[in-house]
Order: sequence, then structure tokens, then C-alpha cells
Amino acid sequence: MKRVLPFFFAALCLCGCSERYKEYEPVRVADVYGAMRNLTGPDSIAARRALVEDSVEVGAFMKTVSELPCDTLLIEGWAASRAVAMFTPPVDSVFGGTAVLAGHLGNILGHAEAEGLHLPRRRYAAVVYDRPKSILFVDSVMLVALNHYLGADFAGYSHWPYFMRRSKTPEALPYDLAEALVATAYPYNGGDGTVMSRLLYEGALAEAKHRLVGGSEAAALGYDKDEWQWLLDNEEAIWQRLAVERLLYDTSQSTIDRLVAPSAYTSILGSEVPGRAGRFVGYRLVRKYLKEHPEASLSELLTSIKM
Repeated sequence: MKRVLPFFFAALCLCGCSERYKEYEPVRVADVYGAMRNLTGPDSIAARRALVEDSVEVGAFMKTVSELPCDTLLIEGWAASRAVAMFTPPVDSVFGGTAVLAGHLGNILGHAEAEGLHLPRRRYAAVVYDRPKSILFVDSVMLVALNHYLGADFAGYSHWPYFMRRSKTPEALPYDLAEALVATAYPYNGGDGTVMSRLLYEGALAEAKHRLVGGSEAAALGYDKDEWQWLLDNEEAIWQRLAVERLLYDTSQSTIDRLVAPSAYTSILGSEVPGRAGRFVGYRLVRKYLKEHPEASLSELLTSIKM
């Protein structure tokens, strides 16, 4: 890992993948929020049938919103809740059903298989709820709360700081799906517990998101064009700061969090540095490693990369 030091001040003029993004078959997604929306309407019979057919997904969802045993009354009570009433109409307006989510998941899983990543096949469900996490894994089910992706200007997000609202867009959904699936299958194993170890993992995770979803490098890492360009222009200065401050082999969780956790800016490096700059550094190091070792697989990058 210490062999990375000579790379700090090297110019990394690497471009993203230019090949056409391949589309795969969508996967089946249980429309849990849609069935609950229709429980009290003219389609109530079909809605009840759907809830029975998707009982595993419904059970997993109800486990997240109630500690009571799942039964018909509990489901009907949630279907009449304030969260369902508030979020279902805008989710319908933005997504119009589960097709977009099903397509994203199909593409991510297809590209993961092509890349040699082993992502467990699960059940998938589209839901709405008033919980802080947009994606949850409950038993064998992946729950995706589409009300977390209604656009940065959605009124329901107004109480959140901008750095959080900006990631609440339909465009961010596939990247969040890919990160959740990959990070769950290939969790950070701690390495030697240093900042460097975590940055390399974060960089590998960003590389996986870029390959599985496509789009720009900036989008995969959650930056707009101006932030991405700023980071590229100031890359050497960021690495110098990490080296001078002896941060790379720091083992403090607080230091790691300040470098990679979502934030308005990376305070440990300066108020002008975009948030999560540690992930950017890790990604660029991984790209440098891949230039030197093009045969390296994504699974290797996520589990045992050494530089």
C-alpha cells in the first residue's frame, strides 16, 4: 500500500468508459406502494390480490414500519397513513410505477454479472415511507423508497441541508442502487484500519458504480461538473495536504468520516473542498492502479487492492 506515495504528484489524465452502455432485461419489482395506494379505491380487489402475491415483500416492508405482527388491519392502517398520502402522488408523478426501478436493477445486475461480481439475487420492492434511509435490506428483500428521489426542489426535503437534497433525484437512484448492492455483497473489511485502506475501498466502490451504471465519472461520485473540475484542478494540492498532515495512515474513525462521509465540504481539507473528497482521491488512485494493472477485476479491487 505504501507504494502509492510516489503516485501522489503524478498527473492522472484518465477518461471514463466510452463504450455504449449495454441494456439488460428488467427484474421483477413488487409494487408495494402502488398496491397500498389502491386499497381504498376502485382497484381494491386487484390491490389486495397483489399484496397477497407479494406477501414476502409486504412482510419485509411492514417489519420496517411497525413492530406489530403483520396482518390485514396493520397493512390497511399503513395504507391510510400520512406518509402514504403525502408521498404516493409525487412518486406516481415522477416515476409512474416500477418500470424505471426494474430497469435500473436489471442493468446493474446484468453488468455486475458481466464484471464477475457476485451479487445475491433478491426480491425487490418499491415502497414509500417516512424513514431516513432510501434503501433497506430486510431478510431477502431489497426495499427501495422512491419518495427519496423526487428532485432536489421537492418541498418535502426543504428541511434538509442542500448537500443532502442534491442527491435526492431520479438521476441519483441507479448509483445508490449499485452502491447498496455492491457494498452489501462486498463490505469494507477494515484492511489495516488506516485512512488509505478506506480510501482505496471507497475508490473501488466508486469504480464499481461507474461500470455498473454508466454515465460520467462525476455523476458516479455525486459531483456536478464544476465540483469535478475543481477537484481535478486541485488534485495535487489535495494529495499534498494528505501527505503533509500525515493523514494517510491515520486510523481515527473521525478522520475517515471527515474524508468520506456525505457533507457540504471536506472540512479536514478546507472549506473550499467539495464534500467526500476522500472518495475522489481513492477513485483516482484506483484508476491509476488500473492503468498499471488492467487485468484487475472489480472483486479484487473491492477486497484486496494493494498499491
